[in-house]
Amino acid sequence: MAKLSFWFRIITASLVAVSISAILTGCSAVRLGYNKLPEIASWWLDSYIDFSDAQGPQAKVALQKLQAWHRKEELPAIAELLVQAQTLAPHNITPEQACKVWEGAQIRIESIIQESSRLAAPVVSQLSAKQLKHLEKEWASRNEDWKKQWLQGTPDTRVKKRVDIAAERFNSFYGDLNTEQRQLLKQQFLQSAWTPEWGYQQRLKRQQEQLTSLQAMSSEITKPAMPLPQVEKTLQSLIMQSVRPKDAGDMSKQLLLEQQACENLAQLHNIMSPSQRLKAQRKLKDYETDVRELMKI
Repeated sequence: MAKLSFWFRIITASLVAVSISAILTGCSAVRLGYNKLPEIASWWLDSYIDFSDAQGPQAKVALQKLQAWHRKEELPAIAELLVQAQTLAPHNITPEQACKVWEGAQIRIESIIQESSRLAAPVVSQLSAKQLKHLEKEWASRNEDWKKQWLQGTPDTRVKKRVDIAAERFNSFYGDLNTEQRQLLKQQFLQSAWTPEWGYQQRLKRQQEQLTSLQAMSSEITKPAMPLPQVEKTLQSLIMQSVRPKDAGDMSKQLLLEQQACENLAQLHNIMSPSQRLKAQRKLKDYETDVRELMKI
């Protein structure tokens, strides 16, 4: 749903991904991964930015602080979202109920945006012109990979790929989807407001916006240097634009995609068998247990 901007996506994606993994996999490896997040995310960031000797440790400390904050402040809220989802799992649900769960997740995302902006600002302000050139090259390389994954092949093969990926995710949650359920997924993708072509153009647009903002926040590129409180505010605004775009057209599209996601989830859940729903409920309970265990560490 929401598409997170560069710095937030990289510096916090591991936190979000592992939190969601706890929700989606319930695996003990999630706990190990969560505890190693500062190292994982630091390595990931470095692949994009190529940190200096001073920036690397500084970024790792910021990630350690973010992880500690996330464990204390966010995991309890995620656990409560899982409790809420458990009560819904055995029954038919409405799009409004699905959206209510998503709204709870959206609050968590916005909370992370605020905290990560505060912690990331000192490192962001130190990014050099050379590092931003490195970032552009990384984007260009990964954009080619994105095109190969989503823009190659006929429309039918693209849809089939999206169905296969979605079905694999739902299989791990509900159990194997039957023919009717897979067919519904296909219909939903065919009717989706999201297309690979639009997604790619949005990707390029976001990258250009992010690059312009990062240049403005760089004390090496922009003189006089932007004060750190303003860097924090600018960074937070940049990240929020990916979640809630300022452009009216983009915002309208984002809301439409979120509404379709709620409708699609409700439709799919409502044709699940009682045994599939029971499996989903048990999974959610396991995930809640995992999250609560992560809170104790």
